[in-house]
Amino acid sequence: MTANPRDELLIDLINRTDMEGAGPRITVIAGGVVLAGCLAAHRHWAAHVAGRLGDGGLPEERFAEDFAREAAELPAYPPEFIHLHGCHLIAGSSSLPAQLGEYFRIPLAAVSAWSVC
Repeated sequence: MTANPRDELLIDLINRTDMEGAGPRITVIAGGVVLAGCLAAHRHWAAHVAGRLGDGGLPEERFAEDFAREAAELPAYPPEFIHLHGCHLIAGSSSLPAQLGEYFRIPLAAVSAWSVC
């Protein structure tokens, strides 16, 4: 099996989103599942997860510092992940809920197709 070719346009879109803080609505196919949401900056994704995990007294609170540290780091180039905000499952044979929640992270190598909405 050959590796997915590097998609320079998607990489540019992710990098611009990381620089500007927010990106356009995007639909991706990953692992046979169609997902739609707004492209989110890496640091916003990590900071949001850190904030959710750090909310008052949750058992997961101790993990918040890992995501806070991730939010402070410069994103990798080329990016290894695509981050979506307000993600919805559109189609696919998956046990994922239709409304996936605030933020979702997908390995870029898993994305087989995408479209800006």
